[in-house]
Amino acid sequence: MKISIEKALAILNQGGVIAIPTETVYGLAADATNTKAINRIYEIKNRPSDNPLICHFHSFDQAKKHLNAYPNYVELLVNQFTPGPVSFLLPLKLPSPLQVATRGSSHVIIRIPLHKLLLKLLKKLSFPLAAPSANTSGKYSATNAEMVETDLGGKIDGVLDGGSSAIGLESTILDCRKSDEIKILRPGAIGKEDIEWCLRNENIKVIESLSIEQIIPGSKYKHYSPTTPIYQIQSIKEIPSNNDFAVIGISEDLQNLSTNKNLQIISLGSENNMPEVASLLYRKMFELDAMKVTTAYFIKRDFGNSTIGKAISNRIEHMLAR
Repeated sequence: MKISIEKALAILNQGGVIAIPTETVYGLAADATNTKAINRIYEIKNRPSDNPLICHFHSFDQAKKHLNAYPNYVELLVNQFTPGPVSFLLPLKLPSPLQVATRGSSHVIIRIPLHKLLLKLLKKLSFPLAAPSANTSGKYSATNAEMVETDLGGKIDGVLDGGSSAIGLESTILDCRKSDEIKILRPGAIGKEDIEWCLRNENIKVIESLSIEQIIPGSKYKHYSPTTPIYQIQSIKEIPSNNDFAVIGISEDLQNLSTNKNLQIISLGSENNMPEVASLLYRKMFELDAMKVTTAYFIKRDFGNSTIGKAISNRIEHMLAR
């Protein structure tokens, strides 16, 4: 059920759970200080209870009230990249009402999203929103209202429809707890080169860690996967011809593929437009599941070392059947 911003405010103030739009993916949001509401997020998503939630704020000034001492460079990053598709792992001031969302942890992942409708909502609330991706745990994230409604349907109290997510991949997560080092724990639209440029006058080491620590959403547990099993192949020559399946790839790799009644073709867009590939990826997984084929084959592709290319490769690697 799509709802207005006024209805969204009323539901959230009453301890409800709604889907919200962001520039990355849709989130499943509730009052980050409300124990019952947070527990309901875990129930709706079937999310492991030890997996913490990112907390969303309308400004860093709002977030600072909940933080313990943090490195000076954090404000440089905040000024450069927020509102935007980046999240920061920082020390939490204890005791904290946010510990229900952090699952008792002494640190918190904060984010200031770049979406006008969501920022308007956040500014009208007296509390931050805990908001993991709006999907059943383990599945790909939703990037539009239709995907949310198909997956979560009547389990939630409404969807604030803000159109399709512009980026289409989850935010970059940065561990900023050390004074001389930053770890990139989840790749996204903000990358190592962006951070190094921002901190070019600081003596800060930036590491692409891709940690599997419990503190990072989506890293300890399988994530991003469609219901349809996807297997990677090297080229179209490896595609079988005797079963009901789909082939996924970059348009350049699919152009010489002939169709038949057993074959569905899913193009992720052109290799010359990586932002488009990122924005289409989860939507195409949604289309794949709707096809009800038994198997899908992804034509292997090197997406390169660009920031967005690395993020796409990371998500696809998680999607592949083991």
